[in-house]
Amino acid sequence: MLKYVDSIKELLALYAVLLVAGAGAYAAFEHKPFVDALWWACVTATTVGYGDIYPATTGGRIVAVVLMHVTLLFILPLLIGNICSRCVKDQNEFSHTEQEELKAALRRLEDKLDRAERA
Repeated sequence: MLKYVDSIKELLALYAVLLVAGAGAYAAFEHKPFVDALWWACVTATTVGYGDIYPATTGGRIVAVVLMHVTLLFILPLLIGNICSRCVKDQNEFSHTEQEELKAALRRLEDKLDRAERA
């Protein structure tokens, strides 16, 4: 699923869905209001963890572990990598025109070699 997420908008949307889903699951397991659960999900996903709200049930703890690991191991690295890749410009990268000129030169060279072999 994550290999198809390649824009910052898509990553942020995925992160928002993860927060809402985590908050919904936490609210259900812990019998908390959704707004409080959303606060908990945001604090947990960013690993700030104030400790003002924390899971007491096994289900809530599983949701916390999944939310922390998915955020830190998938969402954050993908987001940072995406942003960094936009900042890095390959100075040696060939333009489309240059690539086409190189291909044409190679074709001419191949033609010359073919004619030389036949002669």
